[in-house]
Amino acid sequence: MRSDAETEIRTAVVERLRLLRPNARICHEVNSGSFGPNRFDVVAVDEAEIIAVEIKSAKDKMDRAPKQIKSMLAVAHHTIIAIHECHLIEQETNVHAAGYCRTDGKHYLLEPPPEAAGATVWVYPERWRSPFGENGWKSPELRHQRALQSGALHLLWRAELATLCDELLVSRGPRSTMPQMINALWWHANGHELTRGICRALRRRKFAEADEPMRCNVPRYAAAEMLGV
Repeated sequence: MRSDAETEIRTAVVERLRLLRPNARICHEVNSGSFGPNRFDVVAVDEAEIIAVEIKSAKDKMDRAPKQIKSMLAVAHHTIIAIHECHLIEQETNVHAAGYCRTDGKHYLLEPPPEAAGATVWVYPERWRSPFGENGWKSPELRHQRALQSGALHLLWRAELATLCDELLVSRGPRSTMPQMINALWWHANGHELTRGICRALRRRKFAEADEPMRCNVPRYAAAEMLGV
């Protein structure tokens, strides 16, 4: 069961993702596959881009964040951790430091906790926090021409790997194991094909909580092969 505190941040995250990537499918609680027991809280899957988000509400601890970030970095184009502002750390600084806030006559810089290293940090609520500017939610750069890392194939189920092999005309046997299919896909297909194929599988998968599955086009050469052209 989700707490009201987590639901509040999750709602804000989903609203922002829909604004930034209107064509992406939003999925919740996506299993990280072979990268540990973690689940990604929110994943936005576009035609050739994956954004993974971990949420840390005021009631959550940050101790598991490093492993969760490591898992997301292995499978997504963008790794975001959305944290409640209570997790920010005050670092004492001087009057000339940009982005400081004043507390009892002293000067402090609000910084993300060390557990958030490696991820883009979205601080909730998104509001003005310093005299020199606003800590806004940085928009992920479009990466539609950047291939996913090899770990992203581990997001797929066995049946999805088999389908991807067939779509990309990669030979497989009826009893091929997941590691065998993953190895064959990385050996015979290129980054563009795999990235779009992984996104295609996630956009049409049935999740317990997600946008409606999307209809995705089969690669043209695979469609021609299936039709005997």
